[in-house]
Parts: sequence; structure tokens; C-alpha cells
Amino acid sequence: MISAFEIFSDRRGLLGESPVWSGDGKSLWWVDTEGCRLLRTDAASGRTEVWDAPEAVGCIALRPDGMLLAGLASGIFLFDPANGRFDLACSPESRADVRFNDGAVDTAGRFWASTMHLDLTEPAGAIFCIEAGFTHRRLFDNLWTPNGLAFDPVRHRMYFSDSHPTVQTIWVCDYDLGTGAPSNRRVFATTHDFAGRPDGAFIDEDGIYWIAGVGGSQLLRFAPSGEALEPIPFPVTHPTKIVMDRANPRSVFVTTRRTAPEEEAHASGHVLRATLS
Repeated sequence: MISAFEIFSDRRGLLGESPVWSGDGKSLWWVDTEGCRLLRTDAASGRTEVWDAPEAVGCIALRPDGMLLAGLASGIFLFDPANGRFDLACSPESRADVRFNDGAVDTAGRFWASTMHLDLTEPAGAIFCIEAGFTHRRLFDNLWTPNGLAFDPVRHRMYFSDSHPTVQTIWVCDYDLGTGAPSNRRVFATTHDFAGRPDGAFIDEDGIYWIAGVGGSQLLRFAPSGEALEPIPFPVTHPTKIVMDRANPRSVFVTTRRTAPEEEAHASGHVLRATLS
């Protein structure tokens, strides 16, 4: 079903996150959260360009004009690849002890981004919806480490998770694309019986919810019914988020966290790639 994973990027991060395909499909954007960097890896060569960010960057989204939205520590920023500038667009969260973490875009172009407490001493996380004009709404309070944001436009669903060891739950909501309103939040699945906790996610063309099993050396998969499918073994302990290229051959790309000791896996901190059959 899936080939052996190989290193895709020629640069390494401390905490790789938020892989996003460029508009032309020729490069993969991703971030190094702890290294405060934004990266773009060429799909053909694996060569990677790097931009320094002013703060920890948790998630990104590509805009139609080629600029990016970036969820940093203090707010949502606009990033222009042409000049490398980060300009603050809005500050949905007023607390200084949280930062933005995971993010996803619905098919109407809304940017959904989550926050988490810097020290994880309280469930201070929330999920925000950022509209095109940078107005914003706060939803789903009292989360520890909100992750797993993904949208299924066919089934009109929105997914998100909480990665905290005491929670490890994935929720699903009915989602009205016209209004951007989630409703009927309910438990979709839990990961207590798996080695990995739920991190960044992706919905494939069959509605299967793929989520990185961080800390467990595996990619978890759930059918639209919530049934757990066979996990896919992963060569490093900390996969963080998944994205797919639906071209031929279909491929899955996974960002990873660099772990200690270094000898555990030379691939940790890179983006890894495998082909799907």
C-alpha cells in the first residue's frame, strides 16, 4: 500500500509542522516551529529555501495571491515570499502565554487555526476562524493542545483533536460551508489504544482521516465511520503532520520533530515522503 519512506527535504528543522503545497504543485511549504523558520522545498530536487520568522511559527496557509498566512506566537501574519516580510494581520488571542499551533483551510478559503498554552499548565487553547478580511471568531475553548484540523467537503465535516496525553480525542462536527459554522460536535475516535498521540491530519479522497501518531512511530487512519484502520509504521518516533499529493504516483509527505538522542533516526526533523499504491 505504501513504499518505504525517504527523506524529501535537504534541510532539517527542530519541529517540522504544517506542510502545504504551493499553488503550482512544484514545491512544499512547511515550518520549523521551534527554529522560528518558514521553509519551501522544491518537489523535483529537494532543495529548500529558508526564511527566518520573528517568532515561533505554528501553521501556515497559502493565499490565492501567492502570499501566505502564518500563525505565529502573537497573531496571524501575512508573509510575502518576494521580500521575506512578516506583517501582522490580526491578533485574535489577547493572552501572551499562548501561541498558534495547528491550522487548516476550508474550501471557501477560511483559515482555521488553533492555539495552545506555552507551558501546557492549563487548557488555555482555542480554535479560531480567520475570515478573508481578517475578522475572526473564537470557538472550542478549554483545549490543551488542539491539533488535527481538517475538512471533508463531501461529507460536510470538520475535524479537530487534542493531543494532550490525558485527552487524545478526535472530534467531528457537521460543517456548513456557506456560513462557516460547525455544529453537533461529537467524539469521532480516541487514540488511547495506540502508541502515538493525535497530531496533524489530512483527509484523503475517500474521506479517510489520516493523522500523525506523534511519539508512536506511526500514521493513524480512520474511516469516515470512525472505525480505526491499520496504522502505517513510520521510521521516526515523532511524525507531526501529513499532506498528500494526489498526482500520479500518489504520495504522502510527513513533517517530523527532531528527537534526542540524534542516533535515534537520522531522518528526524526532515520532511519524509512515500508513494501510495
